[in-house]
Amino acid sequence: MIPRRVQRWAALVPSTIAASLAAIMLGAVWSQGHGTRHSSAAEQTGQKQLDPAAWGNDHVGQGLPMYMESGECLFCHREQVGATWPRNRHNLTIREGVADEPSLAALGANPATKALADEVQLLLGDTRAQRFLRRSPDYGKMELLTPVATFGRGTRARLVNEHDPHWDTETFATACAGCHTTAIDPATHAFAAVSLDCYACHGDATEEHANEPSLMPLAKARKDSPAAVISICGSCHLRDGKSKSSGLPYPNNFVAGDNLFKDFQVDFERADDEELNPADRHVLRNVRDVALLGRENMTCLTCHDVHKGSSDKHRNLPSEALCFDCHNRSEPIKGHQTYEVHSERCEY
Repeated sequence: MIPRRVQRWAALVPSTIAASLAAIMLGAVWSQGHGTRHSSAAEQTGQKQLDPAAWGNDHVGQGLPMYMESGECLFCHREQVGATWPRNRHNLTIREGVADEPSLAALGANPATKALADEVQLLLGDTRAQRFLRRSPDYGKMELLTPVATFGRGTRARLVNEHDPHWDTETFATACAGCHTTAIDPATHAFAAVSLDCYACHGDATEEHANEPSLMPLAKARKDSPAAVISICGSCHLRDGKSKSSGLPYPNNFVAGDNLFKDFQVDFERADDEELNPADRHVLRNVRDVALLGRENMTCLTCHDVHKGSSDKHRNLPSEALCFDCHNRSEPIKGHQTYEVHSERCEY
């Protein structure tokens, strides 16, 4: 018999999905009660696992393409994309701070860091934590100030690691640049553009794409495979992986359209780790569903509209197990779970 708490939960999702997921949960309840190890999603369903690296190619060991930069892209896309891009969170992953920025105010008010506040040129991060940056004398490099500004309720910032503050010349290049800048040189780790340019998600645009939009990754006319989509999104949002070839925590010369998993290593078993940051766990579960289990009905773009900076699309979709990483099973779907957000990779 399926436990009553599983029956109540199963009633919230479509019947075909509920039946299989309730069976999975029943197996998990049984195994916990009998002292057996926690099994993976594929083992629980008896489903054969795919090889995530089996399709496509990558650009590891090759030079950076002579890609088309955003100024050229906006010549044609200035109205539909250009109007909203200045406010887009992907574009603002690194940004200039404004005069009344709470993080900068906290830096200037702290006696230990006050002398360094005027040297800050850029900010990295948003509402959870922010880091302070300045441009390096070396091309394509950035220096990272060691203190971190974290945020509680409201907008008040609190400094962490403020003792012995100094400019770190290495960490940004080896830990941050891969997801916060565009076109990282695999040999020098120097970047071509601050923050994310069109190339980061759409790859190397050919001149022919003006007449044949399907040549561009993520173009509406192209209809990329779910595996290609999660490779593009996962190249930054899988924050728990690392490159086999470089050892760095971001992909080695990834170009949109590549198979991310030819070189990028991810521990898919962590998708069931309840200690993992909920946002990271949600991403990892979706990527595992597509890359490892072959479930292609949902990708990041099913729910998220990147250019609009919105996830409104998901409100009209049928409920799936992934929904309940963020939403409460026992409440209307518009309800949202409250949880602590943290990241070992990004140090907050």
